Amino acid sequence: MSMTTGKTAQKKQVWTRHIVLFFLIIAGCVSYMDRTALAIVNTDIAREFGLSYTSLGLVLSSFATIYMVCQIPAGLAADRIKARPLLTGCLVVWGLAQLLTAWASNAGTLVGARCLLALGEAPLFLVGTKIITAWYNSAERAVPIGLFNASSSLGQVLAPALLGLIAHQFGWRSMFCTLGGLCILLGLAWGMFYQKSPTPEHEPVAKPQQTARQELTFLLAQRVSWVLAIGCASIIYLQWLYSAWLPTYFQTVRHLNAAQAGFLSSIPQLAGFFGSLSGGVIIKLLGKSGYTPSRACYQPLIIGLLIAAVATAAVPLCPTTFLSLVSMAIALFATGIAMTGSWTLGTIVVAEESIATMEAIQNVGGSLGGALSPLLTGFIIQHTGSFTLAMEAGSMITFVCACIYIGGARLKTERPQTL
Repeated sequence: MSMTTGKTAQKKQVWTRHIVLFFLIIAGCVSYMDRTALAIVNTDIAREFGLSYTSLGLVLSSFATIYMVCQIPAGLAADRIKARPLLTGCLVVWGLAQLLTAWASNAGTLVGARCLLALGEAPLFLVGTKIITAWYNSAERAVPIGLFNASSSLGQVLAPALLGLIAHQFGWRSMFCTLGGLCILLGLAWGMFYQKSPTPEHEPVAKPQQTARQELTFLLAQRVSWVLAIGCASIIYLQWLYSAWLPTYFQTVRHLNAAQAGFLSSIPQLAGFFGSLSGGVIIKLLGKSGYTPSRACYQPLIIGLLIAAVATAAVPLCPTTFLSLVSMAIALFATGIAMTGSWTLGTIVVAEESIATMEAIQNVGGSLGGALSPLLTGFIIQHTGSFTLAMEAGSMITFVCACIYIGGARLKTERPQTL
């Protein structure tokens, strides 16, 4: 009887962790739908509120700016606050932010809503990684983490098509109401379902405050931390360049309507999703072929960024919409590989108990790129009347950061035994 009971409990635990992972993937997907929703209705909002491209870029960059500021506190929170209340609160807060966006009457309200959205979303991928770490042992963890990270690209695939359709049929305010209600329902569902991990000793609540301060100080003193943070800026810069401005590009440069632009915008994002998944497979194969863990991450990361830089530079030079779409798909596929390499590298260069903090440091750099991308792109378009220079600027930034990663690859990064 006891053996039967034990097998039943084990089977229940397996199913429970799969449900937890599925929920995290849904949350990650919805978070990126929420982040990119504003980009889908850029032109409608700009027309209604009388915004210039520069002002629109400022509104778009407000999310990434606050997200960047919140990363370190979010990483510390992921180590201290239990997963159930933290993630429930996150989902409810960013659901309210989307409802506030739907009620916006001016640019100031939009900025406030975007800042609230960033505050709610900041801990998601950090606490999500902690939850996966608790439910999956080290031998099983790579695939769940890869799927969780790829959910961001999946959200960018679904957002233009689904949200663009809602906005086209019912108006942009209805789109944000739908998102807000969905997020609040997800938060309530998580709060009711999730109880505790099967290994409570790994629940992210236990580290003393002084340890966190010493840990943060130590990590910030390491050159590899700065390499990861600066390098990640270009990855997120490119992601935001495409997610924030792609629908506008198709409407203004290729003269498509909102529904067509939304549909075509989902195609490069789908390539990014498959790139994220492919990055995990590539890293795993390189590791099996004898590469060190850090080299197995660095090589596809650097090559991916170089390919993304070249493809992005080619986008405005393509004579047809089809060719520009192919270049975008190549760029985001390569960026997806680089993102997986970057995120995985962040888990290798530090000991397990420092992963959330290192990822938070890396995400600060990424958020800086995310904040700069829509702002600089909007400024360039406003003053040149063209997307060409904006795309070339993104290409150059990516190339420079790839060179930074090349220099960083020479640093000692096999850190689990030394931190």
